[in-house]
Amino acid sequence: MRATLRNLAILLFLVILTSSASRADTNRRPLRIVMYPFIPEYQTVKAEVKKGFEASHPDIELQFIDLDGNYYAPGSQPQDEYIGATKADVYELDSVFLRDFVNQKKIQLWPSDALLPEDELVKNAASGSRIDGARYGAAHWACGNFIFFKGGDGGFSEIKSLSDLEAAIGKPAHPIGKGLATDLKGKSTLGEFYLMAAVDHYGDWQDAKSHLGAVDPILENDLERLVKLCDAGYCRSDQYHSKDPGIYPRLFAQQKARAYLGYSEGLHDVLAESAQCDASSQCLGDSQIDVSGFPSDDNGRHQISWVDSYVLDADCNQTCTTDAVAFVKYMNSDEVYKTILLHTGPAPAYLLPAKAALYQDPEVVGRAHLYPKLKSLIESAYAPSDVDLNGELRKRGTEIDGQLPNNTAK
Repeated sequence: MRATLRNLAILLFLVILTSSASRADTNRRPLRIVMYPFIPEYQTVKAEVKKGFEASHPDIELQFIDLDGNYYAPGSQPQDEYIGATKADVYELDSVFLRDFVNQKKIQLWPSDALLPEDELVKNAASGSRIDGARYGAAHWACGNFIFFKGGDGGFSEIKSLSDLEAAIGKPAHPIGKGLATDLKGKSTLGEFYLMAAVDHYGDWQDAKSHLGAVDPILENDLERLVKLCDAGYCRSDQYHSKDPGIYPRLFAQQKARAYLGYSEGLHDVLAESAQCDASSQCLGDSQIDVSGFPSDDNGRHQISWVDSYVLDADCNQTCTTDAVAFVKYMNSDEVYKTILLHTGPAPAYLLPAKAALYQDPEVVGRAHLYPKLKSLIESAYAPSDVDLNGELRKRGTEIDGQLPNNTAK
């Protein structure tokens, strides 16, 4: 009888404990987050962020809205939403959308304590999170396209124009396995390359944007010249673009391409591939890789960048805002930045943080030596944003995609 009563008491205690835990869980305040999904090891990073933040803020539950399949445009299904139609409390927003979000009054200004002082940011991250002088974004990442090559390859060290790049790769022809590795397929990709050519050719964003309304033959010719720098069968492949875009950094890692053109985080794929190579394969390690700015026209090199910033939904009330500020402060801490940049795995992420000090941090530079040079290339870049800029670039990209040569294998 005593054993029975003891068992009943234990059972009652467990029921009460479970009920209390359940009530505590339902009392957690949800905070809906859209993280920028196109970063190395996105799912792992998201899980690490959720675990770490909720451990230090047990009264808040992070609810992530995944847009890794349709961040930039609606997907194929009617229920698919993209960043412009999704409802969240905090959005990690590509600056291509920032003007639209401000004009449509989708977001509000942050409280000042959510923002890092501007002198702690790389310059383009500060400017790329502003609209009409107001800082709507808590800058997090910057990104842009660069030329990566094997250190000591003198042909790339002084590239200032598209003609210089052609000379480095070899024009009118180059040996197989010594071409440029890059993806030149798809409306989003080609829209961005078209914009880069426009800024390089016309000299600045203000002049360039007047040439985005229709395909400019001069700029299209620049892209045709780029295609010719690729090995036959690459760069314009539907299959690689949609199913295996990582082939281009892998080719560079294996020294089956003279140079790789892409975002800095593409180095994550380069070094992940190198980590799997056997000793006889001569894959490139981090210390063997150098970087240059990318000139997409003969008129010079005018770096542009995109800035990913956290923005605050217009309907986020005072409690929501307090929780959102806590989240942004957490994400902007050195510890969390370095967890993302140097997370356990085959290679560093090589993302470009908005926080300037990290480009000199010994722990970061010790694993990824190109950070100081990347900072010098990106910090003076212009981060464009305009009404429906994303849509216009995708339209130009679609048109160009149908006109460029396919570069099929011979």
